[in-house]
Amino acid sequence: MAKLPISVCIIAKNEEKYIETCLKHLGKYNWEIVVVDTGSTDRTKEIAMRYTGKVYDFAWVNDFSAARNFAVSKASNNWILVLDCDEYLQKLNVNEIRKCMQQNNNCVGIIRLRNVYTLSDGSHQYQYDTVPRFYNKNFFEYKFRIHEQITPKNATNLEEVVLYTFEVPAEVDHYGYDIPKEEMLKKQERNLALLEESIGDGHMDDYLLFQIGQSNFVLERYAQAAEAYDKCFALNTNMEKNFMPVALNSYAETLLRLGMDAQACALLTAHEAYLTTANHQYLYGKAVQGSGDELRALLIFIKLTRMSDFESLGEDVFDVYGRLLYLCETTGNQNKKDYFRQELLKYAEAHGRTIVFQ
Repeated sequence: MAKLPISVCIIAKNEEKYIETCLKHLGKYNWEIVVVDTGSTDRTKEIAMRYTGKVYDFAWVNDFSAARNFAVSKASNNWILVLDCDEYLQKLNVNEIRKCMQQNNNCVGIIRLRNVYTLSDGSHQYQYDTVPRFYNKNFFEYKFRIHEQITPKNATNLEEVVLYTFEVPAEVDHYGYDIPKEEMLKKQERNLALLEESIGDGHMDDYLLFQIGQSNFVLERYAQAAEAYDKCFALNTNMEKNFMPVALNSYAETLLRLGMDAQACALLTAHEAYLTTANHQYLYGKAVQGSGDELRALLIFIKLTRMSDFESLGEDVFDVYGRLLYLCETTGNQNKKDYFRQELLKYAEAHGRTIVFQ
């Protein structure tokens, strides 16, 4: 079977820690790889040249989209897979992705990204995101200086852009958040400066405000994050935009961090039709419980345990079971309490954990 006509496009600066592992994971697919270096002073370019003959320099202009689009301009194939150096392709269904390319020329592929965190004991914790990263360059390009977004080339009004997407049959591990706290804070401060400079440029201020909220959240400036999310939702009520379900999740989490459970509950109730992921329902259950409606919270958490992506909550699965046991007790559902106690024990055993009940 002929190899897939895919070009992998990567931009890099001082990424010698990650880039070789990233490129090694791509080796078995025999795809074209384009690496654009934006000013490395370490061995990034030297390492990249071992794996591809298409390594280019690009003078950094404080614009991630400009660098992305430059890399794409050097690609020989129409279909572009965008990766960062700290992202490693773990699995790919070649036959399925071929079908996706044949059937979704005018759509953007969404990749399931597994964010990896190393805990103090050396074990790993995971958090999952979905990100648009696979597209046909004849129809799409990148826009925005920071937190660049794939947008249609012929879009005349970016405020109304809604991407039609498909799921890429691939799994990618991301290590970019698995860094010392000081380094992460410095990165977010840099992002904030670029984002705030971009506000008022005339395009998608709602998206920029969402990202300002995200950076403030990481910096634990929850009041500023809530203010940014609030402005984002005031500007945009189109929940079909790809970033809005994530914005909803982040806004609710921020309100909960601020102890504003009733406001979080009101926000999520108003957008209940969009609470489609386990994480959405988890936050909803916490907000409803924090607002005092324990029976309703119990029903939400029970529904959550039946969702196909329930285990994507990671460590929070244990919190869900703990809340279920408490709510079963307070609402007088002893049979359900016994059932979820057994479910918790089975889940813990399957994940190498020991549960001791008080």
